[in-house]
Amino acid sequence: MAPSNPHPAFDSRPPTRVPVGLLAGLAAFCLLAVIALAIAIHGGPAPTAAGLALAILPVPLVMAGVLYLDRLEPEPPALLAITFGAGAALAALLGLLGHALGSTLLTTPELGPKAGQVSTSLGAAFVGALIAETLKGGVLVGLLRYQRAELDGASDGVVYGATVGLGFALVSNLFAYVQAERSGLSALVSAFFQRGLLTPLWDPLFSSMIGVGVAYAAMQPWRRGRWAVLAGWVLAVLLHTLWDDSVRAGAGRTAVVYVILLAAFVVLMVAMVRDRRRIVGLMMECLSRFTDPAVMTGDDVKMLADLRDRHLARQWARLHCGLRGAKVMAGYQLTATELALAYDRARRGEMEPDAFDARRDSSLESMRQAATALRERKPRPPQPSWAPDGTSAMAPPRSPRSAGQSRSWQPGTGGPTEEDDD
Repeated sequence: MAPSNPHPAFDSRPPTRVPVGLLAGLAAFCLLAVIALAIAIHGGPAPTAAGLALAILPVPLVMAGVLYLDRLEPEPPALLAITFGAGAALAALLGLLGHALGSTLLTTPELGPKAGQVSTSLGAAFVGALIAETLKGGVLVGLLRYQRAELDGASDGVVYGATVGLGFALVSNLFAYVQAERSGLSALVSAFFQRGLLTPLWDPLFSSMIGVGVAYAAMQPWRRGRWAVLAGWVLAVLLHTLWDDSVRAGAGRTAVVYVILLAAFVVLMVAMVRDRRRIVGLMMECLSRFTDPAVMTGDDVKMLADLRDRHLARQWARLHCGLRGAKVMAGYQLTATELALAYDRARRGEMEPDAFDARRDSSLESMRQAATALRERKPRPPQPSWAPDGTSAMAPPRSPRSAGQSRSWQPGTGGPTEEDDD
């Protein structure tokens, strides 16, 4: 599938694709920066390996949570990789610069030359949070500038914000663990207990605030949503400052900060749930306009607008059509979601009619090919679970007798409708 890449009518610049060479170069740069960072502050490969292992340990779990939240409309893996790498690279550069100059004002307290100590001041915590969130926010603003079409709601903003924050937390924790190792094994264990359990969650939380503002701005006419980006940045800086400053406070104040951060996390999850419901509503409304027996029927639209049914559909495709069938079904579902979001952008005037027409035709043709591949699989698959008494574009045509049976009147149903006959 190669759909046209839509761009808002109010922005005449063509969208920019991320070159593969740039991704490879960024990954290599991040690796070198991390190695240089660890060696610069400790001077040996063994501490680097130990610190890196501890820093990486919570990353897969947090990233799995981010990808789970992103399952309705998965973002491009290349774009997620570049945001993660950008966050790691920024943290590494800040750590190297702060260590070289011996200044805690150039970076966050946990990345500064006195990372293992708790003598940071409120001013240093604020400046560190200001610098860190400004740089991470710059990555997200870059997405707004060059990949605006990928930002379709709060969920996308949280996913990209959490990804860049997780990359930043990875290197931040590496710096702290290597510093703690100088004081012995007990200090290293204590540092992991303090940082490895929750800090990989807080950095993504801070940058997600900016991500939500960026996503809101992406859904508004050009330049009208800047206030949301600024509001998200201010909130991120405030929360980050509270967290950094809590390292020098007592247990009571630290508990209060934890409550505030958890409350912000809950609010963020509520925003994502509401945004998901919005997208599901859009799919029910928009996809119904493109129903076709060979592309998607009304039962297929209901399946596409329900996360549980989407999962069952992929299982059905894998069971009866193999791994390739599961991939075809996943592509079918993603194309349908993108079509609904493109329709919504065009309806709001953020996508040129010609661009939407090209996207619509390409998407429907791709869905037609996917449905045909599943429907004509040998041996033919059985009737799918999401349309046991109806029709589906991915099921073989029903015999006249069974079709008549499926449309027979049942008490309380009011009889067959025109849509059923279709």
